[in-house]
Amino acid sequence: MRRFCSSWFNEFGNWLEYSIEKYAAFCLCCYLFRPDFGKQSGGDTFVTEGFTSWNKKAKLASHVGGPNYAHNIARKKYEDLMSQNQHIEVVISKQTRNLYRRWLMASLDCLLYLLKQGLAFRGHDESIESSNQGNFLKMLRWYADKKRK
Repeated sequence: MRRFCSSWFNEFGNWLEYSIEKYAAFCLCCYLFRPDFGKQSGGDTFVTEGFTSWNKKAKLASHVGGPNYAHNIARKKYEDLMSQNQHIEVVISKQTRNLYRRWLMASLDCLLYLLKQGLAFRGHDESIESSNQGNFLKMLRWYADKKRK
């Protein structure tokens, strides 16, 4: 065989990429996350030089190798990147939700304390410069300072 066979995408499609410009095949997973294991299963061939031995299809299969081969380690990292649970927006959303939950719980704790004690919430002036901002805001600041320590 003298050229790339497009049917290989069916067999190796989850990692195989073909460059028309370089007339070579590459491993996307290894290109993105290649661990430095030397030339294990033709590491440089599938990352920098490109695979062009079209008559040696078995080399494509041997590139994948066993569970601890460089390709499979890189593939695991690639799958983690593409996983919805690992997606940056999901992680940030969880962090934001947890932060809001902490703020809400702090407000509710202060609110319940003032209610149980029968204390007024309001102060004379709730601006930052005011010396009498009220029990609720003073207690929230105290609670926040306590949690920081």
